Formats: sequence, structure tokens, C-alpha cells
Amino acid sequence: MINRRTLMLATASALAAPRIARADAVSSYPDRPIKIVVPAPPGGQSDITIRLVVDGIRESFRQPFVIENRGGASGAIGIDYAAKQPADGYTLLVSVAGGLVVNPLFDSRVPFNALRDFAPITQFGLSTNCLFVRSGLPVKSLQDLVQYAKARPGELTYASIGNGTISHIYTELFAKTVGIDLLHVPFKGGSAAVQELIAGRVDMMIIDFTTGDQPMREGLLRGLAVTGTKRWPLSAEIPTFQEQQVPLTLIGWNGLFAPRGTPQPILKRLSEAANKMVQDPENLDRLLKIGLIPSGTTPEEFEAIIRSDTEQWREAVKMSGAKPE
Repeated sequence: MINRRTLMLATASALAAPRIARADAVSSYPDRPIKIVVPAPPGGQSDITIRLVVDGIRESFRQPFVIENRGGASGAIGIDYAAKQPADGYTLLVSVAGGLVVNPLFDSRVPFNALRDFAPITQFGLSTNCLFVRSGLPVKSLQDLVQYAKARPGELTYASIGNGTISHIYTELFAKTVGIDLLHVPFKGGSAAVQELIAGRVDMMIIDFTTGDQPMREGLLRGLAVTGTKRWPLSAEIPTFQEQQVPLTLIGWNGLFAPRGTPQPILKRLSEAANKMVQDPENLDRLLKIGLIPSGTTPEEFEAIIRSDTEQWREAVKMSGAKPE
């Protein structure tokens, strides 16, 4: 017959076993490749950023990092997939504010929530967006564009990287603020949208500098205004919307996440490694050229930023009047 003491010891041992196994998993992390989900096609800001970061931190982890692009539905397909993976540090997500924060605020059918389903790791940097127009559009300034559009209500088209993304919300908010009527043409990614803009099949687009800067420098696009309160360091000739009496001051960001429940020591280790890389002065120009002002945060700091941004974007989505299609 099993006595009470033996039963208590057996129960305590059984309860302790999962905690010991979890502690061992954390202490040995990583002991196999780490997958990072990019919820967008190759070539966009998130894809370029994470490949740069991985190049800088791979050696300290001594395991391969596998980049997996899962684009579609304004990032929702890849983000939802990442949210459903085990919270063990072996599947991570890189995302911009638009896909992870703005899209669920825009469409209640989106199945994930930024802070319910994900643990923030670090914010790589802040991302200013720019309003680009096709080179053949006869406007040289934001004021020119507004006057041109008002004379042609409903005729001018604008591209976005999908319904509910920042490029969509920004443009609808801009149009509503200045009193113009534009036709929305959504695409599945920034590269495809910009190619259509360059070809002259759409008239304008608000997108990050990563995607539009080089075509602008080649004379294929024209930049008229940037979001935020400061001009972009590498294109300081382009004024902000705010300078032109249009209050588009919210800016985006790019960051790294893990499924909610991932052990804090793993989040901390990943955050410290990524922060060291993005804050290295040698990487400043590289990050600026892909459209990011380097930041780097602790998981706790990044979570506080997301909570604050969520409320600001909630109001922006409401004010824009944009609706799911």
C-alpha cells in the first residue's frame, strides 16, 4: 500500500518535471534552427531588415536562421500562422505596425491580436512613409496634387499594399483631410504596387522609403510629402505632410515578435542580440537606406509602445472612414 508521504513525493515530482524540462529547454536554447516568418513577399522592408539583422546575430546563436516568406491578405496569413506556432522561441515573426496592429483594428474578422497573441522582442526602427506620384502626373507639390485631384473627382487612383494596411489607411485619411476623392487599387505587396506606379497605371501611393526611394532617385517617381514630424534624413528635400498643413504625423515601425508565452529569458536574449546589431554605428547608413531610423528596445519598452500606438491607430482608422472590402 502506498503511504501518504510516498504519494506526496510522487505528485511533487510529477509537477516539477515539466518545469525542469522547460528550464532545460531555455538553458540550451537554441539547439536547432530558428524560423523567422516574414508576412510579405521577398524584397520588402521587413524581408530586407530581418536578413540584415540575422547576418549580424547568427554567429552568437550558432544555429541557422531560416527566413520564410508567407505573404497575402495584407500580412494576415503569415501573422496568423506565426501566432499558432509553439511558444518555444523557434518560430519568430518580423512585422510592421500596419500588418500586426492596424489591420486588426481595421477589420474585426482578422483572427489575431498583437498583444494577446504575440510577445514583443524588439523594435528594429521607426519607418517614415512617403507619398509618391508617377513621374508623368503634372504636379510638383502636395498643394498641386490636391488642386489637380479636386478638379477630377474620383479619377485619380492610388495603390496600397492591401486593405487595412498603413498605406491604405494613410491615403484615405489624407484624402478625407484635404477633401479629395480617390480610387483605391490594392496590391499584394509593395514591389508589385510600385511597379504599377512606375508604369503609370496608378497615380500615387504612400509607402515606406525602402520601396520607393530608388525609383524616385532614378526619376521614375516623385516624392511629395513624408509622414511624421521630421523630414527623412536621406531625402531632406521632401517636406513633411505637417509642414504642408496636413496632420499625418503617425509613423510606422518594424519589429521582432514571438508567440505569446515564449519564455522571458529567450525574449531577452534575442532582444539584446538584435539591439546590439541595430544600434551599432556601422549599421546606421545601412538601416537608413532600407527606410528605418534605428531604435532598439527591450521587450517591455516595445510592449508599451504597441499599447500606445494601438490607441492612436484606432482613432486614425476611425477618422479615415476606410472600410473592409
